[in-house]
Amino acid sequence: MDIIPAHINDAVHTSLNESPPKRIKSTRAASGKTLNSVHFSSHYQAPSTPVSDHSSDSDLEAEDYATDYTSPDTSEMPDDVEEFRDREYPQLKGKTYLDHGGTTLYAKSLVEEFSADLISNLYGNPHSASTPSALAGHRVDTIRDRALRFFNADPEHFDLVFVANATAAIKLVIDCFKDYAAVSNTPVWYGYHKDAHTSLVGVRESTKLHRCFATDEEVDIWINSGGLGGPRARQLGLFAYPGQSNMSGRRLPLNWCGRIRKSFHKAATYTLLDAAALASTAPLDLSDPATAPDFVALSFYKIFGFPNIGALIVRKESAHVLESRKYFGGGTVDMVIAVNDTWHAKKNSSIHDRLEDGTLPFHSIFALDHGMNVHERLYGPNPMKFISHHTSQLGKQLYNSLSNLTHSNGLPLCRIYKDDNTTYGDPSVQGATVAFNVQLADGSMVPYEEVEEAADDQGIFVRSGSLCNPGGMATYLNWSPAEMKAAYAAGHRCSKPTQIMLGKPTGVVRVSLGAMSIAADVQALIRFLDDTYCHGANKALVSTPISLAHNTPLSPPPSPGPKPTISPLNIPHALYVPPQQSTPSLFQTTPSRPSIPEPTTSWDSTALPQHPSPLPTTIEPERAKNPPWNPQDYINMRKPWEAEMRKQHAQNYNNVGMEIKVHEMEDASTFSRNPTPSVKARKFGRSVVNLLRTKSHFVESNRVPPLPAPLPTSPPLPPGEPPREASNSQRSRKSIEKQRFQDNVDALGL
Repeated sequence: MDIIPAHINDAVHTSLNESPPKRIKSTRAASGKTLNSVHFSSHYQAPSTPVSDHSSDSDLEAEDYATDYTSPDTSEMPDDVEEFRDREYPQLKGKTYLDHGGTTLYAKSLVEEFSADLISNLYGNPHSASTPSALAGHRVDTIRDRALRFFNADPEHFDLVFVANATAAIKLVIDCFKDYAAVSNTPVWYGYHKDAHTSLVGVRESTKLHRCFATDEEVDIWINSGGLGGPRARQLGLFAYPGQSNMSGRRLPLNWCGRIRKSFHKAATYTLLDAAALASTAPLDLSDPATAPDFVALSFYKIFGFPNIGALIVRKESAHVLESRKYFGGGTVDMVIAVNDTWHAKKNSSIHDRLEDGTLPFHSIFALDHGMNVHERLYGPNPMKFISHHTSQLGKQLYNSLSNLTHSNGLPLCRIYKDDNTTYGDPSVQGATVAFNVQLADGSMVPYEEVEEAADDQGIFVRSGSLCNPGGMATYLNWSPAEMKAAYAAGHRCSKPTQIMLGKPTGVVRVSLGAMSIAADVQALIRFLDDTYCHGANKALVSTPISLAHNTPLSPPPSPGPKPTISPLNIPHALYVPPQQSTPSLFQTTPSRPSIPEPTTSWDSTALPQHPSPLPTTIEPERAKNPPWNPQDYINMRKPWEAEMRKQHAQNYNNVGMEIKVHEMEDASTFSRNPTPSVKARKFGRSVVNLLRTKSHFVESNRVPPLPAPLPTSPPLPPGEPPREASNSQRSRKSIEKQRFQDNVDALGL
């Protein structure tokens, strides 16, 4: 038996008579001590087990490594959010936060318990075998299983890979797919929904075979047909879509994954669900492995506010396509040969052991444990169910209030972008997110960044822009590909946008609610919009308090009532330049906002046309219809020199081509009757010309040439020997001599 050093025993063993520290159930508990004072006074309690069991390969139960912070208290049902909001979310005092789609907020008790945990316990790198490292490693495994069960995922059928965020999870999937396709010599086909986040759209650049589904009906037809228009035989398919649109809040069908798995037999097609927006305010149920997605990407900070980590949930039956990844990092291999050979052996114990490169952010994973504790303590044993119902009812009130805001002439204040098949108040099809734009009484649009800045000055925090959702923006704002390319050529960028072009906005204002949102937040936003843009025309609506009936059945929102007929919007043509007027500009009509100088260039005056502000009770008469817009005219107006250069280049190219054709026709007419002579005909013609030129150089004059010297005679033959036949050289000499003699005779006239 090995002798254990005394200092290790002292660090590990605890007194059997000493009771472990008790867990503090809630910050609401009446106690004379604060949370920090209780935990700071307690000593580090390690599990009373032999030191030999403290290793990364031990099979200890989760409770053996339990601390004061590993198990939540579910004895109390959730209180009303307004009762604990000031205590748990003091950062919201005097502020209205309406950007939970970007990230939700963390509770005060989460930060306090996490801080006390790190101060009271000693944690090491999970890759080591020391006692602090073993404690950290086993706690990471415990939290991994607990995170799976938070989504009703059985660890027997699912595995969880910790990543930086949802985008990192998506990139990990496609990287593994590319390596798997390279090993198996199988092309990858990729399909995605038009409501997909930019991170999902970017996957298409990894393969030449991709398709965008513009509607839900296209996806249904594709599934019902067994995959027609999708991956073919001997191809590897991947279909990705968001559980909820991060722009409009529309929730897409979750049964597509099971239907694809059941219907597709010609080519293996896997499903990737982007649950970052959905999981923030709705329960994600992965209890049935047969209908669950193959891969789920999500971010925990959108659910708990902290920590800033994400996860990739993998269905184990589909994990084989992720195991051919070529890259390996620290902790993912069992053996590596780096000198004189290039061999390595990957870990085969689990999928997360093969994909989690390097040391995990184990402190952030501990914070995730506290986040789940606080969520269950504040929002009940099933926190996401409560949050889903709470935010759904609050989103319904927000949508109804925005729909009822009107100008004094009856024109709606907000253009709300919503799918026709969704209903606010029904969490199965719609989340607590509203996307809209603000318009003035004359129908002209207010730039969305102006709305965000004006709200920010009033302590109301929303988000504006294109929201990293290119498909949703193009669909709801009616931008064609040609128009978007023309806008980019004109200088529009997502980071530095031109907010209104061609009379259409290039982005929206988004309001998204979260677990700690209350009715007062909705009331503050409605009051701000009415005071700023309607000049108090909706006092009756704003003064009516909003009450949430949590027990009322879900129903579609009531109709806002009949409204007067509004003339169609007059969208100016791209080439229209408004006349100079002394009336205030579009931006100067917004109170409490500094005036913006008028654009000076002709392009800016075209991109942002200025309209005079009519009287509040009148409607501007409809102008004459403008001719249809042509993107080429738009580009020529922005860069006339570029069009001129292209025109000159094309003209020069045409002239050169014409000259070549003329030369070819002249050659053809000279040497051949065929307008397009062949190569042999051209060569024959050139040879004839050269022959004629050579013959002309040898024309002799009529003068008599001098006689050459007499040729030597051959010696006489011996008697009786027959005469020998003359050689070729002799015959040629004789013929030349005979010809010259005859020429001389002719010249003398004999």
